Amino acid sequence: MPNRIDQRRMWCVCISVVLACAVAATVKAQTARVVRGAAAVEPFQNKPPAKIVIDPPLAEPLSHGRVVIQYRTENLHIVPVFGPAALAVSPRIGHIHVTVDDSPWVWADASAEPVILNGLPPGPHKILIQLETANHQLLDQGAVTFTVPEAGNNASAAAQSAVEESEGPAAQPLQNEPPAMIIIDPPLAQALSRGVVFIPYRTENLHIVPVFGPAALAVSPRIGHIHVTVDDATWHWADASGNPVIINGLTAGPHKILIQLVNANHRPIDQGTVHVTLPAPKPGPEAH
Repeated sequence: MPNRIDQRRMWCVCISVVLACAVAATVKAQTARVVRGAAAVEPFQNKPPAKIVIDPPLAEPLSHGRVVIQYRTENLHIVPVFGPAALAVSPRIGHIHVTVDDSPWVWADASAEPVILNGLPPGPHKILIQLETANHQLLDQGAVTFTVPEAGNNASAAAQSAVEESEGPAAQPLQNEPPAMIIIDPPLAQALSRGVVFIPYRTENLHIVPVFGPAALAVSPRIGHIHVTVDDATWHWADASGNPVIINGLTAGPHKILIQLVNANHRPIDQGTVHVTLPAPKPGPEAH
């Protein structure tokens, strides 16, 4: 006869098997609709509300002063499609607006990639991420607060910066490829008249993709992304979507937008500056 120890072991094994089966049954019971959301052909009135779920900044990049915030959406697809006509599109589509430290302006992102910022000064910060319809109507939002560490208290931050700066000249051709370039168009006049800065751009001899790190420097064809800085701020955001740069809420008057083409390890390759003047808001009916 088995002793008590053997009996206990058998019970533990049985319980583990039962729990595993229960978990497997639960996963199997989750329908495609539960996991993926409502089908595109379903009427809007039958679809649950759109939501955004935002994670805290990744700890390891934050220790180097880089902010990487992952998020996901429920019952909405992030796509670079805009305008009132898109409100009737099924499945529901939209994008996000990002605000840094209660700034009066936001930038729009329709890539579904993590929000990435670099250069924020040490200390506490707040990032507000708003989920918007294709016509910039608020659906849901969330804010994350965090503290960028002091560079003096974190030797790894200086080491990381030194590694990035030690990479070879980014403009050197890769395997005899011609140098990468960025071509930036003027802001769209119609959008600018409404106070929205909409800047299309394109690249030559480089593909914009969300792939990062030193190992990606040897990839061919060459890959990279852009950094965007507004009005000589100490910080910038990274964008690896290839979509136009969209900024809303800038105050009336002159502004400067710096767009840098960088390699996958964030080293500048090429850049261009766009100068814009935002018109003063038109007086409302109450002013007449």
